[in-house]
Amino acid sequence: MRYIACGLVANLDLVGHMNQHFYEEVKVTNPVQPESIIHTWDDFRHAVCWNKEKGCGAEYIVEDESILNRLEDMLQWQVGIGGTGLQTSYAASYAGYPSIVNVPIISDELEHIVKDNLLLNIAVDKKGDTPKHYIIEYSDQGRSNRLIFRKFNEFTSDLITDSFVRQTKEFSCDWLLLSGYHVIDNAEDINKALKSTIEFLESIRSEKLKVHLELASIWSLNEQWKIIEKLRPYVDSIGLNEEEFAELIGLKKQLLILNDVDLLEEVEAGYSIIKISNLILHTKQFSLVMSKDNHVIYWANALESGNKLAFSRAVKGDFCNREEFEQITFNASRSDRGIRLREFVKDRENIIIQPGFVGETVSTIGLGDTFTAGLLAQAPSILPKYKKDQSEN
Repeated sequence: MRYIACGLVANLDLVGHMNQHFYEEVKVTNPVQPESIIHTWDDFRHAVCWNKEKGCGAEYIVEDESILNRLEDMLQWQVGIGGTGLQTSYAASYAGYPSIVNVPIISDELEHIVKDNLLLNIAVDKKGDTPKHYIIEYSDQGRSNRLIFRKFNEFTSDLITDSFVRQTKEFSCDWLLLSGYHVIDNAEDINKALKSTIEFLESIRSEKLKVHLELASIWSLNEQWKIIEKLRPYVDSIGLNEEEFAELIGLKKQLLILNDVDLLEEVEAGYSIIKISNLILHTKQFSLVMSKDNHVIYWANALESGNKLAFSRAVKGDFCNREEFEQITFNASRSDRGIRLREFVKDRENIIIQPGFVGETVSTIGLGDTFTAGLLAQAPSILPKYKKDQSEN
């Protein structure tokens, strides 16, 4: 039986929908793009309005906790699980793929939410208050997205539990997901977390285990690149959504508004900079893998699996089991853009594209993490290592 191990953080998500009354209360004229750290209520208002006007999603650190308390009183909230590691492992195990998840700290509330998922193995050493993230969903002129607000310094560098190390070895996992470094709010703790991650990877090293790094928007682009560079020797694949990719490579425009030729040129340019064996991009229109040495042939089923799980969750508004996601996607329409791009690259050996599904959705929460669950559940068991050119040394 295949197991995937997912780290490194877990939290509770409080999800609310942006209604007109809320928007009128926070509305500002000519909003400006905010910094990644929210210091004042006006910063918060600009963050909401700027992203809504652009149709963007984003994540912000809130320095003043009273802002979150004020926000909590303004909307009705639905409580669920959060964090890439936990979202990914829960989605995979709910769909029938056994998973292990690293949980740095677990509350009674979080434990109660996950207890009925019998294929989910919780690796936790400590009980206490699980951090909360406030997620505001919005829909506007056919565009849907979400904004995430969380408090400052909710996690430090001590993320990997002894239980996670033990279970990853015990279950002889096929794939390991690394994620969650974006929730560490200072460079010193990121350095410590990367050091402990590398020690962990060295301790569980095997020919069977492959490693996937999932990025997220982070408060410092320099720290993002440091994470990639430190983990590059250990990582087989790296995953990003279109917004994270654009931010990472310094693209000023939204990736999906580019024409097909320019979009693919930007992906290829990003791949040459990132220098990970397999670059995985998951977007609203399609998913793709770019790789050297014809490695993309190994990834077609994994991309399709990721698309299926993510779309099914968007349609249902919750996690799906295998029967549900197969039923939802059986006759679902495909993205025209995705179909066109797949045809455009069909004769290329370094890229494969799977069109996404399109249809009426009820939620945008956790779709990237759910894509990753489907991806890793079907990711290749055999994967050749990346061979560097002399120019990369």
